[in-house]
Amino acid sequence: MFPKNLIEKYKDWQNDIFLKKKKHFERLAKEGQSPKYIIISCVDSRVDPNSIFKSEPGELLVHRNIANIVPPYDYITEHSGTIAAIEFGITVLNIKNIIIMGHSGCGGIKNGYQMCKDNGFNSNSSISNWLNLLKPAYKKIDSLTEEDSINELEKISIKTSLENLKNYPFIQERINNKEINIYGSWINIGSGEIETLNFDTASFHPL
Repeated sequence: MFPKNLIEKYKDWQNDIFLKKKKHFERLAKEGQSPKYIIISCVDSRVDPNSIFKSEPGELLVHRNIANIVPPYDYITEHSGTIAAIEFGITVLNIKNIIIMGHSGCGGIKNGYQMCKDNGFNSNSSISNWLNLLKPAYKKIDSLTEEDSINELEKISIKTSLENLKNYPFIQERINNKEINIYGSWINIGSGEIETLNFDTASFHPL
């Protein structure tokens, strides 16, 4: 049987939020979706873009993976899930804005850091193969202590993913034609503060 607590939460949603926005849902069902933003976020259960931005259904296309990584386009066959989600959002739904959203205390980043540090990658592990994508970002770390290095990697990884994103052919073309915007962001889970990447200074600043 389906989990009881989820059934209760579903019924509460159905009798409250759904009823209040029934016409909106009916319109979405009839007309389809036309989200304004793609957000590449972490699978971490503490980070929910829809909640953070108080978005309406149909407003955000959210793709979540471990450590909010955007692979290089060369990995189209090996890590096609994220690449396909981005391509769908841009070429099919014609979304004009892409946001990569990292966060504090990211377990994926922490584990990836240790794997890079110890060269402890396991080809038989899908998690290990995925976190192997952090190697280019790991090589850019300047911090001396391990804690600071992990914190730094959270943001360097976002920058690296943005550079990867710019090399996707269907995005590169739209950037050249000024038809699309890309953003980097990072949220502190404890304080709720969001920082965004300034491309001119290559540094993150609070909103």
